[in-house]
Amino acid sequence: MKTNGLTPHGPGFRFVDRFERTGSSTGSGWKNLSGEEAFFADHFPGLPLMPGVLLAECAAQTGGILWMQEKQTPATPLYLASIDRFRILSSVHPGETIETRVMLGKEFGTLVQIEAECRVGERLVARGQLVLSSVSNDAATR
Repeated sequence: MKTNGLTPHGPGFRFVDRFERTGSSTGSGWKNLSGEEAFFADHFPGLPLMPGVLLAECAAQTGGILWMQEKQTPATPLYLASIDRFRILSSVHPGETIETRVMLGKEFGTLVQIEAECRVGERLVARGQLVLSSVSNDAATR
């Protein structure tokens, strides 16, 4: 399944090229890194690496697609509310494909916990827990 239309992000900030539901509360997303992505030019010149925070974004977008499919509201924008115990374990380089595996956890009204791990082949590159919200932080504090 293509993510065009499933996330509110524009093409330059879309970190899931393909998504597949793998169980009742699990799914996987894939991001192919061509090396042409803008962040590779300056992070770092001569040794391009994907910024770790973008691995967390891969997890958030993949988890968001899964949660919205479960709620049957794919067009609803979601917001990253928390990054918990998210560890970067290995670097990711141009030309690699990241597979992000997610599992839905507890739901608290407009919030959901997501367990995630990012892999390049069999190599675990990041893992942790995120919380997504269907209400923006700005709206929640008004």
